[in-house]
Order: sequence, then C-alpha cells, then structure tokens
Amino acid sequence: ESQRKLQSARERFTRLPDQSLLLWLYECWFAGAHVDVLLDSSEAEQLGSLSRDVAIDRGLGRRTGTHSLWTRLVGSVREAYSADELLVQRDRWNSRLEGVQYLTELSVADVLFGNTRNSQCLDDLDRACCTWDIWQAFRKSAPPLYAKALSSITWDRNLKVLKLKAFIWDYRLEPSSPPQDSFSSVETQPKERAASGDDPCTICHEELGRSSCELECGHEFHRECIRTWLQEHSSTCPICRDYAVLPAAVPERPARDSSQRYQARPWKRSGF
Repeated sequence: ESQRKLQSARERFTRLPDQSLLLWLYECWFAGAHVDVLLDSSEAEQLGSLSRDVAIDRGLGRRTGTHSLWTRLVGSVREAYSADELLVQRDRWNSRLEGVQYLTELSVADVLFGNTRNSQCLDDLDRACCTWDIWQAFRKSAPPLYAKALSSITWDRNLKVLKLKAFIWDYRLEPSSPPQDSFSSVETQPKERAASGDDPCTICHEELGRSSCELECGHEFHRECIRTWLQEHSSTCPICRDYAVLPAAVPERPARDSSQRYQARPWKRSGF
C-alpha cells in the first residue's frame, strides 16, 4: 500500500523539466498535495527526485511524524532557498500565458516568503491578494498593449491574484480598440469569447487547434485534457476556478481528426 501511494505521488507531483519551482509548487498545491497525500519521514525519503532539485528532495524527509506532502514541500523549499533565489524577476512577459505564469510565481513567492497577509494563504494559494509589490512588478513587466489594459484597473489591497489572472487570460489584444474602461470583466468572465486556433491549452500548453472543448465559463481546452482534468484533478476550470462538469457529449476517446466542439455545463453547489 505504501509503495502504491509513493508511485502515485511521483506520477502526480514530479516537476516537469525546465518548469520553475514556484510554478511547480502551485501545481502541486492545486493537484491536492495539501489534502490527500500524507507521508511519514521514511516514505518522504523514498520519493526520489520529485522536484528535480537535490536540496529540496533531500529535505522532504527531515520533518518527523506524518505530514501532508504540501507541508513537506513548503518546509524543504523554505530551508533550501530564499525568495530572491527562487523568483526570477522578469523585465517583460510577452503573452497571456507568460503573464499568468508570472503572476503565479509572484504570488506563490509572497505566500511562502513575504511578510504580508498572504502568508495566511499557505493552504489556499488562490486566496492570495495582489499586493502593491506584486502589482508594481507585474505592471512594469507587461508589454505595451497589456499595460494599457492594466491602466484601466485601480489597484486596491483586496484585489485577488486569481481575478487578475482571469482578466489577463480573457483580455483580447485589439490594437485598434481601446481597453475596457473598468475592471468589470474581472467580475464577469466573457461568455462569447472563442479561442483561436493558435491559442494554447493551459493544461498541456500546446495549441488548441480543432480538438477543443469549451466550458460554460468560456475557457477552452483540448477535449482529452479537460476530461482528464475534471475526472482526476479538480471539478473546476483550471483558469477561473468556476465549477464545471464534463459534458456528456465528449467521447471517452475522442477521434483525433474531429473538429466538433463541446460545451460543459456549470456545476452549481448550493450555498456557493
């Protein structure tokens, strides 16, 4: 049983080559490292090269007792590195995917190392607020057209990083049209937006092409990617965290040459 648990953890949480440590930590948290993976020190020492970083992997088993994988990851990362060593300050991000990734890195670094109220968001990274330092770093590194869109937003201390990421992801670059004059699009995600053929799937980061599935919130992914995501990882959209269920029309193994698009229904929990 222990070996099966360890193998499952390796398959779910091993860091991808060239993936930044901060992005990897966020994906580990989002995939449930803080909820359903409990390890004693002996088990943690057997995980192997989970982070592809010797200092972090060696530190996973140092804490005695049984703890969540997330607790062990956070403790080991904090012992091995500082925020300045982990966070690569970007002079410029050039696409919405890079922008969302940079926001994620900025917020995770602040949660782990910052002396702000975001330190209370360790078990729920999506509750993190956009601090003034995060806001300044993100705006200064934005390309001109995104910087113009961000100029329509009035920063306040309660601005959620998650909503800002959704705003960047949903904003369509139209040089001939001025950006919206308010931040209302953060509160209400556009329903009519359809992804273009060269948009990336945020799950696998490859172009969407024709084989796409659109959730009720308007975000699109490869049919197979979102099917696996909703069945094995989370019941929410990977971008905006709206609840969704797999559309019944999506086949278990969709044909590779199919250009049909499917739409998921929202899953509304009572009292949410």
